[in-house]
Amino acid sequence: MKVAWQLDRTDTCRLAWGTDAACAAGSTRTVEHGADHQHAFTITGLHPDRTVFYRMIAGADTFAASFRTAPSAAATRACFLAYGDTRSQPEIHDRVAEAMLAAAAADPCLRPLVAVVGDLVGDGNSEAAWDKEFFSPSVPHLRKLLAEIPYASCMGNHERSGALYAKYFPYPFHAARYWSFDYGPVHFVVVDQFTDFAAGSAQYAWMQADLTSTGKRWRFVVLHEPGWSAGGGHANNVTVQRDIQPLCWRYGVAVVFAGHNHYYARAEVDGVEHVTTGGGGAPLYAPDPHAAHVVAATRAYHYCAVRLDGDTLSFAAVSVAGDTLDAFTMGVPAAASLPR
Repeated sequence: MKVAWQLDRTDTCRLAWGTDAACAAGSTRTVEHGADHQHAFTITGLHPDRTVFYRMIAGADTFAASFRTAPSAAATRACFLAYGDTRSQPEIHDRVAEAMLAAAAADPCLRPLVAVVGDLVGDGNSEAAWDKEFFSPSVPHLRKLLAEIPYASCMGNHERSGALYAKYFPYPFHAARYWSFDYGPVHFVVVDQFTDFAAGSAQYAWMQADLTSTGKRWRFVVLHEPGWSAGGGHANNVTVQRDIQPLCWRYGVAVVFAGHNHYYARAEVDGVEHVTTGGGGAPLYAPDPHAAHVVAATRAYHYCAVRLDGDTLSFAAVSVAGDTLDAFTMGVPAAASLPR
């Protein structure tokens, strides 16, 4: 688990971790890197599906939290949360984060991961935007969410150049800002739509090779601009429709998670679910429930909860008030079981 944090001054830190609040399993001293008082350390030797406590000390300041490690590679059960478009209204984002924390407390299976569809802040090139909208003490639930649930986000258009996005979220990018990872029985492909991803591009070739090589039965794509959504804000992304959708169908992708449009919507296209989960805090748009392929659409701040148990996926989109906006179950796409 990579833990990253930032101070407001130059200082050394002590990071300790363990299986209880005593954090006695290991410790290390860290020094800042870069020019912005950032620290990071990767805790190794962890076991799957365990709660790990950690504590960092910088001078007179102490911060303590915990996280849940991922399911084992052989696991057949896993859960995760998903949401996005959190920009511009931190007080609303904090309410969504509070609801997600409550869901994870009620069902610890949801705690090890949140998949995020981008547009984290209004102006991703502005340190002031990150300070105000994402890392402010005025959003305590978001701060707790970031400290306790690993955050796996693609880049959105509001991340602008992506320089600060990559600084604050130094994922193991394959190239540009695209990458993939395994999570128990799941394989995630995280797309960078602001680097060429059309057929014939380097990113497209990587996606095809990546999906061909995975042995995981459950496969998901995370990107920002949806191929099929419910209008009301931005048009459907034609490159997703033309080039990504055939890959999803051919290689057994169950769900494409996207944002960009600020509401909840779900479209079904040739057995692939296209979920727009853009209700994380940005000003809401009015969806068109009659848009092509759309089977559900609601104007609401919300998050998604995904539960996998063997060959069954259970999905729910839940409002900040706790109302279920949409729910469905599905089996593993047939293509995921075919030799490639």
